[in-house]
Amino acid sequence: MPLQGELGGSGRKIIRLANEKHRAIGILYGVREENVAFLEFSKHFRRHGLPVPEIYAEDLTHGAYLEEDLGDTTLLSFFQEIVPAETSLPKWSKPIASGGRLPRFQVEAGRDLNYSVCYPISSFDRQSIAWDLNYFKYYFLRLAASPSTSKPWKTISAA
Repeated sequence: MPLQGELGGSGRKIIRLANEKHRAIGILYGVREENVAFLEFSKHFRRHGLPVPEIYAEDLTHGAYLEEDLGDTTLLSFFQEIVPAETSLPKWSKPIASGGRLPRFQVEAGRDLNYSVCYPISSFDRQSIAWDLNYFKYYFLRLAASPSTSKPWKTISAA
């Protein structure tokens, strides 16, 4: 079953594969270097006990891999559900920072991460940060915004 066609702004084809006993997410994406980075980072974070999907199988020749299915809730759907009822930052930040996980990704697991597979560039400079923030604004915040949430989104996007 295709999941929202192509999620976000990438060209990935995301497909849920399921039978009576098992479920997995299949990814088809033709950018080998990005697939290598994603798979390497996912396996690395998993070894550090961080909450990322398990990688079941991969075929980089065909730009395909299978990963653990973590359910139907996306970050976007989570925000769209809670935002009308709750506008306090602590609840919004829960999926990102719960249990101190974000520092574990960035600091603890970052110590022995293989940065040589980073794509499309090897360092995250000022221009890259600006690009990512803009991407987040247009492919997440604007999709999640509604008339009742326009002010909180402006506050976050300006930060």
